[in-house]
Amino acid sequence: MSGIDEPGTPPEVPEEYAAIYRDAYERALSEGDLTDELMSTSAVVDDEPTERPAWLVPAAIGGALVLVLCAFVLGKMLSADNGTNDTVGEPAPTTQAPSTPQPSTTRPKPTKKATPTSTPTAKAWAGAVSPVAINAVTATCTSAPGVDSAGKKVDYEAGNTTDHDPSTAWRCDGEALGTVLTVTLPADTEVGQVGLIPGYAKTDAKSGADRYAENNRITKVRWTLADGTFVVQKLDPSPDKRDVQLLRVPKTATGTVTLEILAVDRGSRNTTAISELEVYRAG
Repeated sequence: MSGIDEPGTPPEVPEEYAAIYRDAYERALSEGDLTDELMSTSAVVDDEPTERPAWLVPAAIGGALVLVLCAFVLGKMLSADNGTNDTVGEPAPTTQAPSTPQPSTTRPKPTKKATPTSTPTAKAWAGAVSPVAINAVTATCTSAPGVDSAGKKVDYEAGNTTDHDPSTAWRCDGEALGTVLTVTLPADTEVGQVGLIPGYAKTDAKSGADRYAENNRITKVRWTLADGTFVVQKLDPSPDKRDVQLLRVPKTATGTVTLEILAVDRGSRNTTAISELEVYRAG
């Protein structure tokens, strides 16, 4: 605010308070009481009245205006403080709109398939059996064709296991653990017995090499029938035992039988073979 230059002229004030100041200023001029009162308090030295200075009236009016301004500003601050409970420096709390529920991203846990027990619920068939003509055999692993010592081509397809010739075989490179062979039978065959030659039962005609001893020999398999019944068969890996090793199973009507390789006995040539597969009907 600039100084007061002459009486009768309002001092410069902020624009938002100009009207209030002007009213107070004019009211102070029209009422001589404030000025007279202020003048009556002038200092008296040695009981003699002193001459009134020329600047005293404007100064008194300006002081009065300052008091009015302070009262106005204080009243504004008090009314503002009474109108809110917010703490200074802290924003007023805002109301958050309810969020739209989002679909759950949690995936349901997959249901585990029941693992059948190794002990069949029914007893193994103990009656008479007869061979079943196998329609087809497929495998999840098959070695590429090779040649024998005479240069003759040799293949290792799964169908070699049903030709009744032990010198031909299905074969897979490596230990073949987990490899599955599926045997297809006439529909609703009542199976009571299964079996296999768990190696490559061949002696090379030219070199005399014993392929059964050279290749891996299977020591454990799992037979599974169509209704989920399964039986684990342990096999003798001796190179001297190269006949079909048989196993009785619960009498079960089925159109397929699967065989899974579970364990082998390693040979000098790391390939796994089966020379023959056999399935027998119960009764």
